[in-house]
Amino acid sequence: MTGILGVYRRWPTREACIRHLEEVRWGETPICPYCASVAISRHRELTRDDRWQCQGCGRSVAVTVGTIFHRTHIDLQRWFLLISLMMAAKKGLSSLQAARDLEMRQPTVWSMMHRIRKSMADSGPLLAGIVEMDEAYIGGKPRKANRRKDDPPGGQGVTSKVAVVGAVERGGRVKARPANDAEMTAEGMERIVREMVAQRDTILTTDQHPGYGGVNKFMAHRTINHSVSYSERDLFLGQFGTIHTNTIESFWAIVKRAVYGQFHHVSRKYLPLYMNELTWRYSERRNPDRFAGVLHLAVKPQSA
Repeated sequence: MTGILGVYRRWPTREACIRHLEEVRWGETPICPYCASVAISRHRELTRDDRWQCQGCGRSVAVTVGTIFHRTHIDLQRWFLLISLMMAAKKGLSSLQAARDLEMRQPTVWSMMHRIRKSMADSGPLLAGIVEMDEAYIGGKPRKANRRKDDPPGGQGVTSKVAVVGAVERGGRVKARPANDAEMTAEGMERIVREMVAQRDTILTTDQHPGYGGVNKFMAHRTINHSVSYSERDLFLGQFGTIHTNTIESFWAIVKRAVYGQFHHVSRKYLPLYMNELTWRYSERRNPDRFAGVLHLAVKPQSA
């Protein structure tokens, strides 16, 4: 994987970074990001703005238009370094640490990291094969005393944690996203299962949460009773392996270590972006060059 030393060696200047982005985004055929015309040419030799002129729509464009780098005032090498640091941190990277490493202001780095996380939004196919599904609750612990006006209603012990539902292929990819209270019902959980998991060619394993009660109506479903054991064997052991949810539990361990050990505070508003990063990095854990994978996502046109 491309580390910070590799970034310095391969792209020592802004011009080298731009050339690489042009290769990643366009290959050998530059395309206007506004009108998709291939009739574009560089204004002149590489300049500070590195502008291209489109003959189709007449607009002056750059390779960063429509990407997470659009209109950035931060040099691209620092963007590359930040991506490298994030990909090397299995359990997440705090914006404070990244700001110290890059010698930048923390709010600026925090904003850059969220742009990168947004580009990691899951758009892959549904999970299939032997799939485990579970839910976790992310957030702070409930206050036990000194009740204040900003405490959640309901009295002592009530938590304001956010539910996150996830599913993982054994040995493969993972999908996870926050869920509201209405989605934690049987009907809501069934919708989430259909959203994440392919109904055919899949064996879904869950715990005995009542929300999964109707899943066996539309797909193969087996459960594990955690009050009895954490792993069980059945007649289909040779074909489908043991019954357990240990794989998704190991993913939740990474998520919680990232939240409590690195990010420290994650608001409901931005939790989906943090989950983008954690799920993408887990799914790409065997990719020897996750840095290149992120750059390909980064130069895709970003939605508002």
